[in-house]
Amino acid sequence: MNNIRLRFAPSPTGFLHIGNLRTALFGYLIAQNLGGKFILRIEDTDQKREVNDAVDKLLNVLSWVGIDFDEGPHRGGPFAPYTQTERLDIYQKYIQELLDKDLAYHCFCSAERLEEMREKQTANKLAPRYDRACRDLTREEVEKRIAQGEKYVIRQKMPLTGEIKVYDELRGEISFQASDLEDHVLIKSDGVPTYQFANIVDDHLMEITHVTRGDEWLPSYPKNILLYQAFGWTPPKFIHFPLILNQTGGKLSKRQGDVFVEDYQAKGYLPEALINFCVLLGWHSKDGKEIYSLKELLTAFDIKGLGSSPAIFDSEKL
Repeated sequence: MNNIRLRFAPSPTGFLHIGNLRTALFGYLIAQNLGGKFILRIEDTDQKREVNDAVDKLLNVLSWVGIDFDEGPHRGGPFAPYTQTERLDIYQKYIQELLDKDLAYHCFCSAERLEEMREKQTANKLAPRYDRACRDLTREEVEKRIAQGEKYVIRQKMPLTGEIKVYDELRGEISFQASDLEDHVLIKSDGVPTYQFANIVDDHLMEITHVTRGDEWLPSYPKNILLYQAFGWTPPKFIHFPLILNQTGGKLSKRQGDVFVEDYQAKGYLPEALINFCVLLGWHSKDGKEIYSLKELLTAFDIKGLGSSPAIFDSEKL
């Protein structure tokens, strides 16, 4: 089982959210439980939101909690580099493959046109989505517009009909209608890949076997699987953790209290308290025990103990 590989892939956009700490902990514990490796990858393609020193601060916080990585920007490894902005030439190679297969296309629609389109759709009580205006442009038209200096993005060609079935390790089989899927952007106008594209390419090239993330990403799951199929790759296993909600059933927000790990660190909370608290947000032990050290969790944790119902964040339990 030593070929098991999981990754934690945060964006360097500031402090570490409690939900992201839980994702990191679950990934780390699953990797340890299965005798695999845990990899850190920095997903920094959204340069507008990047915060200086965020990576160093992230590493410090994760080290404080006790999470260790087998590979990453700070450790190196056989699949380096582990920072996405250092891998841009790799993404260009794979987007060209999709273009050559006619599974992606250039879109020249301006921001103004897209906004006008969305406004009309909303006014007509339709779900806002790209209308595929550029999907059937000929190669000659595309080359001409590129030569004229027109800006473009590259979109994935989604199937127009049919059903896409995916499998989640917690929920089983889930079905999506192709007609509900948008031709989403893979490469932005500045040539930088979107999260949805870079993520799948990197997971494949880094031989990730299990993807762990929050279930807010479930709507993206069929798009991800279709990308794997477009390349002819075998997808990893996907585990979508339930959301963490506040006590009124809404999304966790800074306005309602401390939601960042650094907040609790600054207030003198012990890392063991945060570990125990986060892991029990969605995981239930076989013996009903409620207090664990990280060392104990390494042997006690089991994927089968993960639930699919939302977890309620109650800071009083800390």
